[in-house]
Amino acid sequence: MKHSTILRKRNQFVLFLFTAGMIIHAIISSIHLMNYEVPFPFTACIYCVLLLVCSALHINEYVMRILLIIGLNGSSILLIMQTDYIYHLIYLILLLFLLAIYRSFWINSTMFIVTIIQVFLLIEYRYTAFSSSITDTDITLFTLILLFVAVIGFMQAFYINNSWKKMENYSNSLEKAFLSKEAYLNLFFENAKDSIAVFDLDNKIITVNPAFEKLYGWKKRECIGKSVPLVAPEYVNLAKERCNQLLNGGSFDMLESKDMRKDGTYFDAQMTLSPIYDYNGKIIATSIIARDISYKKESEKLIIQAEKLKAIGEIAAGVAHEVRNPLTVISGFVQMMNNDKNSPYAFYTNLIDDEIDRINLIISEFLVLSKPHAMQPKVFQIDTVISDILTLYQPELQLKNIELLQNWHTNNMMIKGDANQIKQVIINIIKNAVEAIEKNGKIIVTIEKTAKQFCSICFTDNGGGMEKEVVEHIFKPFYTTKAEGTGLGMMITEKIIHEHEGQITIDSEYGKGTSITIKLPCVNV
Repeated sequence: MKHSTILRKRNQFVLFLFTAGMIIHAIISSIHLMNYEVPFPFTACIYCVLLLVCSALHINEYVMRILLIIGLNGSSILLIMQTDYIYHLIYLILLLFLLAIYRSFWINSTMFIVTIIQVFLLIEYRYTAFSSSITDTDITLFTLILLFVAVIGFMQAFYINNSWKKMENYSNSLEKAFLSKEAYLNLFFENAKDSIAVFDLDNKIITVNPAFEKLYGWKKRECIGKSVPLVAPEYVNLAKERCNQLLNGGSFDMLESKDMRKDGTYFDAQMTLSPIYDYNGKIIATSIIARDISYKKESEKLIIQAEKLKAIGEIAAGVAHEVRNPLTVISGFVQMMNNDKNSPYAFYTNLIDDEIDRINLIISEFLVLSKPHAMQPKVFQIDTVISDILTLYQPELQLKNIELLQNWHTNNMMIKGDANQIKQVIINIIKNAVEAIEKNGKIIVTIEKTAKQFCSICFTDNGGGMEKEVVEHIFKPFYTTKAEGTGLGMMITEKIIHEHEGQITIDSEYGKGTSITIKLPCVNV
């Protein structure tokens, strides 16, 4: 504890005694317990009020100490001068005891000398009747008493001082520990990577840390004292139930939920919710510690997808081998039967031949999944590949009266990878767009280079679009909405794009159309 702080506390204690003494003096005077010449010392009271004002203004504590000593000594002299009672000289002795609180050798020594001088002057000029009867023995005895009091004050200053220092050091250590603990807690709160928010019992925010601002997008000044939407609308009822359980003493650990940012976007959150208790065990607030686990959810999905692909690949390798051998024999015999134009079963054999082709298509897609292709990447021009495929589809588009618009914002975009696999991806996307439009529609193909050295290829159609559920499951194996679909085309498409270290995203609105964007890393040649 700083010395100025200690001195201020001592000054406040002495000022309290001074003020209390003035009040007691006023009470005694009012009920006439003592016969004072001046019932209420107006000058001393004014001085006391001035000391209180100085204390409130936080003047220098050393100056305050001098003013207090002058005021106490002056008030004691004033009180003594109001009566003829010589025993009132004891006030000066009590003052010496009181001033020992400052534990100052110079104050004690100075006041001892001043007190002796004041006592002798008072006896000589105030108590004249008493002074004529004083002997040398009385003077010696009185001096010894004052000396005894002074010695006690010095002993207190030197010996009791050690005890006070120990108490002050202990208090200082406790104060430092408290401040250190509070500082560490504040540093933890401000620098924690997890979002932390504290709510009152009305679910209004008391405070948040910077990680909360970064995760949820709400600034601290925007949400303090307010109840802001932090969960998706469909989870509001569950959030209210959790709040009720918190207020009843419940808690939640590692709870997963769908939270909402200020801009309305959702993210997967993992939260710990706890009530905050005061020293009496009463709940005064609640806290929520949250973190974004969207990346974790995405990783889990990728792991599940990889496991599915692995399982499908193992099945595909066996099925392709076991089915293709007898299928080759069947296909040979069917083709022989188709050569007989007069066969009464020509309709059926042609139908069988079409279904065999469909089986071969499924097996071919199975073989893509059965094992990763030993891709030998080569640098090729992506816009040339796209142009070739669009040229290939021009007759079908004209037949269905589908308009094709090409927006080339850049040319000669070079990609490193397998051109045949990229062709398969583009064919799958164009084929799906044509099937979605059926007739009288529009397909827009846009190519541009992004700021992060990616080639962006966007395919937009105004077909029937897809519902949200379809978009969420479109890359899953065997998921299809087509009567004759295999449910493997888009999964293979995604697999190829990921093998080329690219990204594929789908934005679709049911009844309006679909936009599929592919981003592949560019190569500078």
